[in-house]
Amino acid sequence: MIVAILAIIAYPAVCSGLPSENTASIGEPINLTIISPNDGDEVWIDVVPPHVVVIGEADAPSGIRSVVVQSGVGEVSCGNETKFACSVPVSTGKNRITVIATDNLGNRAEKTLNVTRHTGIPPPPAITVSGRVTDPEGNPIPNASVRFEMRFALDDEIFSVTNTTGRDGRYLIENAIGYDQTIIVQKEGYQPLQRKIVFGNLTNELDLELEPSGQEVPGFGLHTGIIGVLGALLVLRGKKT
Repeated sequence: MIVAILAIIAYPAVCSGLPSENTASIGEPINLTIISPNDGDEVWIDVVPPHVVVIGEADAPSGIRSVVVQSGVGEVSCGNETKFACSVPVSTGKNRITVIATDNLGNRAEKTLNVTRHTGIPPPPAITVSGRVTDPEGNPIPNASVRFEMRFALDDEIFSVTNTTGRDGRYLIENAIGYDQTIIVQKEGYQPLQRKIVFGNLTNELDLELEPSGQEVPGFGLHTGIIGVLGALLVLRGKKT
């Protein structure tokens, strides 16, 4: 009788090596990837209610039970497929979006990203333009003001970027909004220049030329002009006497 009891007590020890649901779930990885949007993205939305589409992939050896996307406004279920795409509501300004994937063993993986939402359609792309400002003879003009302006048609707002030429006459304009630009170049002693140009690329080269102001008429310099004015005054004075 004593031997039988010992055998019964020892039996669970032999079976203790069988896997249980809890031990099998340990170490089961979930691969969670968010393809879009990227962390730190800025999005322009003109639909109501505003939402952001979250696209990604979730994979686990035991299979995916659910994928949930949360924001400060609400929560949506993206199903249990390996690839998911669903719209989550967002508010104006900064939003924190969290994606939570759960596998069939109860393991969870989550990733969080930040998205800033603006109202309306996205602005035109930002372009970069560089080049030289010279006189008609090709001499560089330093310290000239170079201004790029674009008028946004929706609200008549003007976006502008201004820079100054260096000693070699070169300038660099970065983050000028839009391909359609009005260019204004000014420097004391030169006639101001204003041109409208539609650029075709995000990075561009453009040289600009300024005409000197107050150009002298050939054969009529400053010295000659002063003598001529004095002579005319003397003639007038002589006639009065």
